[in-house]
Amino acid sequence: MKNCTVSSILLLGLTILFGQCSSLNLNSVESFFLSKRLDGIKYQTEQKFSSLSKVENANRLVLIFPGAGGRDQFSDELEETLQTYLNEGKGSTMDLPFGLSFGSKANIESTKVTTIDWQEFRGSILSAAFDSEAVGEAVGGLIQDNYTRYSYIQLIGISVGAFAANACASLLCHKRSMDSLDKPYIRLTLLDPFTGRGVAGNGYGDKYFGTEVDYSEQYMNTDDPVPTTNEPLSNCATFDVTSAVERDSFVLPENETMHCWPLVYYARYAYKDNAGKILTHGENGCPERSDVVIL
Repeated sequence: MKNCTVSSILLLGLTILFGQCSSLNLNSVESFFLSKRLDGIKYQTEQKFSSLSKVENANRLVLIFPGAGGRDQFSDELEETLQTYLNEGKGSTMDLPFGLSFGSKANIESTKVTTIDWQEFRGSILSAAFDSEAVGEAVGGLIQDNYTRYSYIQLIGISVGAFAANACASLLCHKRSMDSLDKPYIRLTLLDPFTGRGVAGNGYGDKYFGTEVDYSEQYMNTDDPVPTTNEPLSNCATFDVTSAVERDSFVLPENETMHCWPLVYYARYAYKDNAGKILTHGENGCPERSDVVIL
């Protein structure tokens, strides 16, 4: 009994000392070493992107979270393409190359598309996923006070930016659930997502990415050199673009790897099939979570 009491006191002491940052799913050791840093990143993100908290005329929102290298020519291409395409109201029904049809034209008259460049907040390779999550939570916090003005929110995560996109989506979904609301519709799009977090978190993305959103999708290839990006995620509909015919005409820029190909594919081809659409897993031909479609 005495040993049990001592053990309980020690466990309580460790819990108080190390803490537990539940919002980012940190264990006690991660919380002890990273909490102060991540709180700082959240604060700086809130300052940099404070305009997101303001009421906009747009009734639909698309946020793009680039990878660790920040925005580049392809993420800029994606932003410009979506901004133009969605606000011109192009696209009607889903005429997909693999024979599926994803419903009818959505109301896409007023869509705000913004890139959240968080490169300055990224630390080492080991902390990048945690840093990205902190950015995503901060962005979600900025949006949540006025989130019901949007009918549609899409969070797009590129590479390790997937952690930010998923964290933002999760926070908004939790807020929506707490408020007992059925809007806004929340969609997560991951473009060759990096899925390992820290030293012992290789399965993190497979466990957490896309679990709470209305629709979650992953575009990946299986032959690039970046670790933890070449496997389908359990909670996403996965589109494998490794052998897509469009790749034959793609010229890889100098100093780039094919890690960029899923982003390029989505920015140039896939967006025409589903940008701005209300998709539901298993309905109207939409793939279920964990389904893999080879393009």
